[in-house]
Amino acid sequence: MKIAKYIFTIVIVFGLLAFVVLRLIPQVKGAFSTKQSNNISAPSENSIAQTSVASTVPSFYLKDLKGQEVHLQDYKDKLILVNFWASWCGPCNDEAPSLERMYKELHSKGLVVIGISIDRHVPEVKKFVKLYSITFPVLLDTDESAASAYGITGVPETFILDHNYKLIKHVIGPLDWTSPDVMSYLTGLLKEEK
Repeated sequence: MKIAKYIFTIVIVFGLLAFVVLRLIPQVKGAFSTKQSNNISAPSENSIAQTSVASTVPSFYLKDLKGQEVHLQDYKDKLILVNFWASWCGPCNDEAPSLERMYKELHSKGLVVIGISIDRHVPEVKKFVKLYSITFPVLLDTDESAASAYGITGVPETFILDHNYKLIKHVIGPLDWTSPDVMSYLTGLLKEEK
């Protein structure tokens, strides 16, 4: 009788453990779904979430590094690229230089890039911005309220929005933003927006 209780208890414990593990695996995979290499490539079918119907993304009020409050609607009638990142994220560090180079090249043509850091410590964000000489606006989402509203599963994640704040593309993971394919794609979007 004692052996039967012991076996029953073990079966129950392992059953509960299996249930918990199976529930957590998709969340863990989502949180670390970014490529972990320095070879950042053009968007693939797996890295871009396609949207069949353009939906308006959530708005946000976040502070920039100078403490000024910034609203998504401050960038009216522009093509907007919203990039969520963190200083401790390896793929974000890989992606940052190409994102800055792309911004410098396309900003004068009407592209807005907004970097949103989910770091909890502002000094780390400032170090990151200085390290990569970032000139596009960087906003602070220390409580991850904007990240949560956008439903991000990891960093980096990027949302490309049209002039009406409708989602055009959702890029999961790092990207070489200066690759010919990506630059051509963004240039085409800028022409459409005019």
